[in-house]
Amino acid sequence: MLSNFYTCPSFNIVNESEKFGGRRGKRMKKWTWISLIAIICILFTGVGKANAAEKGKRYIGLHDRILPIEDIRVIDGDTKVPLKDIANYLYLPVETKDGKTIIQKQGKEFIFDHSTGTTTLDGVDQPWKPIASIDGQLFISVKYIARETGFQFEYFQEHHTIRIYRNEFNHISHEAFKEVIKAHGTKQPPVSTSNASKKATVYLTFDDGPNQSTLINNATLEKYKVPATFFFLGNQMKQNESIVKTVSKSGHYIGSHSMTHDKALVYNSTESFIAEMAGGAELVEQLTGKSANLVRVPYGSKPLVTPSMQKSLIARGFKLWDWDVDSNDWRYTDKQAGQIVKNVQEGVTKAVKSGDKDIIILLHDRSQTTIALPRIIEWLQQEGYKFKAYEPDNHIIQNFLRDPLL
Repeated sequence: MLSNFYTCPSFNIVNESEKFGGRRGKRMKKWTWISLIAIICILFTGVGKANAAEKGKRYIGLHDRILPIEDIRVIDGDTKVPLKDIANYLYLPVETKDGKTIIQKQGKEFIFDHSTGTTTLDGVDQPWKPIASIDGQLFISVKYIARETGFQFEYFQEHHTIRIYRNEFNHISHEAFKEVIKAHGTKQPPVSTSNASKKATVYLTFDDGPNQSTLINNATLEKYKVPATFFFLGNQMKQNESIVKTVSKSGHYIGSHSMTHDKALVYNSTESFIAEMAGGAELVEQLTGKSANLVRVPYGSKPLVTPSMQKSLIARGFKLWDWDVDSNDWRYTDKQAGQIVKNVQEGVTKAVKSGDKDIIILLHDRSQTTIALPRIIEWLQQEGYKFKAYEPDNHIIQNFLRDPLL
């Protein structure tokens, strides 16, 4: 202990103690000075450590990525972020009324009282401040909200990073995630909008609706302000007319995916093929008042579409879209939604490397896709891709038949 004290600068204990007459006085004075030096050293050491802890950029990770949250603060030793920011990524329904902010998630209700600054969970006062109001903005404890809503978390002290994750989603190891943090820290600042526009355009497309999953996907698209293209089945449209109208009013393009999706019926003959595809297009027009000249044939155009069917589509003025990236979402369960995200990421990356500037992504209106969709959109946005729905006046040729007329 004493050797540590002597490392503190600018104090000469021997000289100071010699000023006092008497052995006892010298001893008392000596220990007084030692006590003072100890206190000073502790104070300086504590300040030094506190300052060191605050240095460096801080990050919040979700599963396998770093969230673009900039305002991360350490308040009373606890990492907090703006509630509005983390709510977007953890899908926290936030409502403010009667001077209170209410969050309901996983069957739990969190209430922050703006007048008292207190937080309750299911009516029970929290003994500390997991939510705090700072300069008129609410900040919430990252670890607290993660734990209470079913997430696990890992803190990487050397990288000032908290990673939030769920075990039911496939994710990389913590060791591998350290490399993600390092790579993110060395990235250049985001490119300007003019540079971002030079990146490829992506077209999110959804097959097999309309159904209840269509409504969820539509709500997610609205939340992220992303346009998309839906290929509906005629028989499904007859049973869900209101959903068709909702999707159309949201500004998305709706095309025909046949009436039945029955391979034997659709491809029985050229006549049955056209009847199936045209029937779906006619229903779209009846329900929305908009033409549906773009079709997607069940199971893809090659090798099922015959030259005769091909000519009939052209003669009727139809255009045909297959896809560049297959998410294979239909193969997975809700718990495997993370694999759908990875399939899209890998497919888009491969398409870009091949020089593709207009990338059509195949998805379906299914429950597992509703889970994966927010993460797909967030990744595409983070990478700087531009989203579009199908534009009849700016048709993109993408069919496995390699027919420029389709």
